[in-house]
Amino acid sequence: MLAGLASTLAAGWGLQGCATNTATLPARRPNLLVVLADDLGFADLGAYGSEIPTPYLDALAAEGRLLPHLLVAPVCSPTRASLLSGADHHLAGVGGIQNMLALEPDLFKEPGYEGYLNERSFCAAELLRDAGYHTYLSGKWHLARKPEQGPAHRGFERSFCLMTGAAPHWAPVPGKETVPDHNAIYLEDDKRVSLPPDFYSTKTYTDRMIEFIDAGKADGRPFFGYLAYTAPHWPLHAPDEDIARFKGKYDVGYEAIREARIARQRKLGLFPPQAPAARSQPDSAHAPLWENLTPDQRQLEARKMEIYAAMVSNLDRNFGRLVEHLRKIGEYENTMILFLSDNGACSMAENIVAQTNMDNSLQNIGRPRSNVAYGERWAEVSSGPLRWFKWETTEGGVRSPGILHLPGQTHALPALRETVHVTDILPTLLTLAKAPNPGDHYHGRPVHPLSGASWLPALQSAQAQAIAPERLIFEEHLGVRSARQGRWKLLTTFTQPADLNRWELYDLEVDPGETADIAAVHPEIVRRLRAAYEQYATANGVQAKGAELLPKDKKMREGAPTASVSAGS
Repeated sequence: MLAGLASTLAAGWGLQGCATNTATLPARRPNLLVVLADDLGFADLGAYGSEIPTPYLDALAAEGRLLPHLLVAPVCSPTRASLLSGADHHLAGVGGIQNMLALEPDLFKEPGYEGYLNERSFCAAELLRDAGYHTYLSGKWHLARKPEQGPAHRGFERSFCLMTGAAPHWAPVPGKETVPDHNAIYLEDDKRVSLPPDFYSTKTYTDRMIEFIDAGKADGRPFFGYLAYTAPHWPLHAPDEDIARFKGKYDVGYEAIREARIARQRKLGLFPPQAPAARSQPDSAHAPLWENLTPDQRQLEARKMEIYAAMVSNLDRNFGRLVEHLRKIGEYENTMILFLSDNGACSMAENIVAQTNMDNSLQNIGRPRSNVAYGERWAEVSSGPLRWFKWETTEGGVRSPGILHLPGQTHALPALRETVHVTDILPTLLTLAKAPNPGDHYHGRPVHPLSGASWLPALQSAQAQAIAPERLIFEEHLGVRSARQGRWKLLTTFTQPADLNRWELYDLEVDPGETADIAAVHPEIVRRLRAAYEQYATANGVQAKGAELLPKDKKMREGAPTASVSAGS
């Protein structure tokens, strides 16, 4: 089955002959559906080389277009801020991850670090509401904690959302609530609500989006739907029947699964055949290789990945349920669908500390009251050939497995080679909606203008060639920085505290796995990109600080490419 899928997708992407069909936009304005996964890695979907079956998302790719060079922020809330505002997240109020900003008011006092989507920013729902769209959100907000800063006050006509950054995927067990249960805040529109007993995040968020769409259908207006799943973010939770489908699938261990994914990505043209994949981390006490695990440890590790795969598979099935509903009500052909992840795979420590009422026994993980993450080794699998994970600006932290289907599109087009950015999404939505770009003012107040560009000209082309190779793209989070232009990428990492002051340079055209730091070989490129980064940081109010707030479980990594240029050089 996989070989057949690979052949079909490769043909559609132009890897075995270029498809010439282009999408013809419908006469009436299209519906706009953005589906965001949480902590999904670059190699976690079938269309991106995974063994996890994701037939509905693969089918979307087979009728749409892959965006394998779609860049996001290295953590969740900054990506969400840029997606909705169309501006750099440092300007939009989320210069760092939202919950850290809220908890450290004495450290982050500058404009752009308010910890919520600020008043100087657009919100996609406001602009599309003004253009006559219904606007719906179901899922994770993570752009504020106060109801008055929630989606109901930023243009969303209907919303059901998790305000906080993470929460159990199951409803609390009465009388046995855990600390994560108590910390989760849910709103329906602008009112705080409790969860129904049958809550499972992915299913419930899909149900609510379907309800919203159906409730507004009668007047014939198009809708903007923002479906922000919390899967597969930890804790690892999935229905028993989904987990059972993967029993024994991961008993072969991390290395074998990762190697198979990389091979499939090469075959599908998503990773260059001759390019080296990112090096796996050396064996260590906190992340031992599979061969060094005891039988009991292997059983636990395999079980974690079974649950993670079940979460991804369940997400795909619920996404498919929404697509089938759109077909049933006659709206699929007139709907743009964009799927992406908010950042790369999360290498959170293997087991989150147990607390009152938690049960992290092997028999219970995946079920209510468990609180487990899958750790660095499985995160390497999710990143595939790319380097590292969430929190870093390495490719594994900021490259999202994007899929986009235009209204009226029936045949796949070649994977887009152009590097595109999350700030491009709002300009693309406005172009499709035939809505004006408001510039730098909105309802009488100054706002940060859109910084991205619409993808529509590129997406309506049958060509896969890069269109803007000289575009500069920057990122920063808690002192971890990057600047890229064309084939060149300059960045700092947090392998060790001192590395925040050392710059690495990579040629992504030949080394997308970031295996060979060539900063010493090209000092003139380092100087040019560093100067461009400093201009960006000044223009966007970047405060390169807060590294001490990085997750306490974040380990020092060994075997990283040695950076050769200090911050002062």
